[in-house]
Amino acid sequence: MSTVQNPIKLICTNAECGKEFIVIPQEATFYEQKKLPLPDHCPSCRHKQRMALRSERQLYKRTCDKCKNNMVSVYPQEAPYLVYCTNCFWENIE
Repeated sequence: MSTVQNPIKLICTNAECGKEFIVIPQEATFYEQKKLPLPDHCPSCRHKQRMALRSERQLYKRTCDKCKNNMVSVYPQEAPYLVYCTNCFWENIE
C-alpha cells in the first residue's frame, strides 16, 4: 500500500517553463505501483510533448461513394478508395 498522503510539489525541468506543479496522492500511488519515477515536466509540457508526437491529419470535403451525400474524410475525393459516410458504412457492416 502507498504511503503517499499529501500532494507532492515539483518543479518542471523544461528550461522554457520551470513552473511549479503538484502530483496528487492518487497519481503518486499509480507511479509507485508501476515502479515509475515521478514526472519531470508539468502537465502542460507533457501535453505539448504528446501532441508533438501525433501524426498530422488533414480533412477533406468529399461525397460518399454510395449515397453521394457530402461528408468530411481523411481521404481526398481523388483517392483511389471507396469511402462511405458513417450510415452507408454501417449498412455494409450489418
